[in-house]
Amino acid sequence: MARIHKLTIEGYRSIGKRIEITFPSGQPVVLVGENNAGKSNIVRALELVLGPSWPGNHEPEDHEFFGRDRSRPIEIQIEFDPTEPFGVSGCNRLVWRYDPATPERVYFCGIDGAGRERYVRTEDRDTCMCIVVEAERNLRRELSYASKWTFLSRLMHRFHRALTENEAVRDDLKALFEGIKQKFHEIPEFSSFVAGLQRELGDLIASMPHRLQVDFEAYNPVNFFHALRLQATEGNEPRTLEEMGTGEQQVLALAFAYAYAKSFHRGIVLVIEEPEAHLHPLAQQWLAQRLKSRCSEGLQVLITTHSPAFISVEGLEGLVLVYKENGSTRVRQLTRGELVRKCIDLGAPRERVTEDNILPFYAANATTELLSGFFARVVVLVEGPTETLALPVLLAKRGLQVEKEGIGIISVGGKGNLAKWYRLYTAYGIPCYIVFDNDESDDGDRRKRKDALTAVGLDQTVINELVREQGWIVEDRYTIFGIDFESTMQSHFADYSKLEEQAREQGMDSKPFIARWVAERLDPNSPDKGWKKVEEMVLKLRNLARSPSLSGQETPEQDDFLF
Repeated sequence: MARIHKLTIEGYRSIGKRIEITFPSGQPVVLVGENNAGKSNIVRALELVLGPSWPGNHEPEDHEFFGRDRSRPIEIQIEFDPTEPFGVSGCNRLVWRYDPATPERVYFCGIDGAGRERYVRTEDRDTCMCIVVEAERNLRRELSYASKWTFLSRLMHRFHRALTENEAVRDDLKALFEGIKQKFHEIPEFSSFVAGLQRELGDLIASMPHRLQVDFEAYNPVNFFHALRLQATEGNEPRTLEEMGTGEQQVLALAFAYAYAKSFHRGIVLVIEEPEAHLHPLAQQWLAQRLKSRCSEGLQVLITTHSPAFISVEGLEGLVLVYKENGSTRVRQLTRGELVRKCIDLGAPRERVTEDNILPFYAANATTELLSGFFARVVVLVEGPTETLALPVLLAKRGLQVEKEGIGIISVGGKGNLAKWYRLYTAYGIPCYIVFDNDESDDGDRRKRKDALTAVGLDQTVINELVREQGWIVEDRYTIFGIDFESTMQSHFADYSKLEEQAREQGMDSKPFIARWVAERLDPNSPDKGWKKVEEMVLKLRNLARSPSLSGQETPEQDDFLF
């Protein structure tokens, strides 16, 4: 069955200029980005071509044109893996185009390997069917026979087509269903009603040219499998879909899709919008693991999400950042090779960074907290939990609510990890800011701090001076807390040491919790010089949030720095 290799969209909804999304083998495609960035529009484009409705009949509405400009053409292309092409004719591409300037306007066709047009049939589309589990979770309809386009209807239609090729089984089923109907007629009330209905109908239509007859059947002769109903049980008690939680319904839809894919050789693309909805954090992690394993077995999955549980470092090639640029949806997706080159541009040693080791290297230290940075407008990387807990409080006292502004303050677990996560986020175009101190207890040779400042883009002369600084330094892309965080706070806020002692008297012995407790009690109206530094940090972070992507910044060559 067909496997998607690339999706290309232009002029559709919020997507103006052409965007491309690659579907790597064995892993899900994960769309992340702010609300209204255009993730759902990408899903709608895929569904338009591979979903239940016939694309050749689709007449776009005003909102489906970029900028609502109906004179602008729309084009959606799906390129397939050449080893698993689309349809019986072996198309390499599907093209759907709407061009108001052409007489026919709607163009929908397959293109084979030689560039020849191929007519697309319904049977062809069965080789790569798109099933969308929407964010509003209307699964009760999808798992019913409400229309011929529901998931269950299409699935049963596929079974019915297989049944028509087996006459012996079909004849046996007819006989069995006839016996079932006769059993119903053994109920006198039912038999009497059917006879009365037929008599009354016969009298009413006696003068009509068509002699309509009605009867009850135990099956639908057009589709035998419509006699089957989805039935869930809890213990030994039957349960309807209405009684199932939305999380259970979601898992049921996933099971349906995977079973279908296995039965029909992976001819399906499962799209799940916000799979984290209605699931608690552990259930999200479990579902993410199952989706990953299903992809490794051949199922193609596309996810839109706001949860780091569905981001895998090993699967970064499937990660797609969706964002707006000049009002148009754009995407950023990196191959391993592209990520390697960007990390080298940001100071990683060329001889130590390869396509084979880069993802395992990041995966070894990845945490849910670190992966949450892919959802931030700006990422602030700090050494540890002290700054993670205290900095948001200090910044808030000068008007910067980091959560509201989409600024993630994330602990990397030590100075040695600052550079590598700065490189990763910057490679994906996420503005990044680093914060550390000049405590040399775990960085006596200053290599870790030099590596971090190298990634930021500073030259060696400036770096050699900064790693010896004892004061509080605030610059465009970094802050340095002198000797260490506590000493810097004590020298810049008059009551800091006294408040630290009060915290200890109340039984606190954890440095991060003490730092947060003290920050919460510092007087924002005091003349302490520390507030001036906090205001400088607020300004730098706000400027960074408004700045263009940093992914194109240049970095001086290095001779020996940690990867």
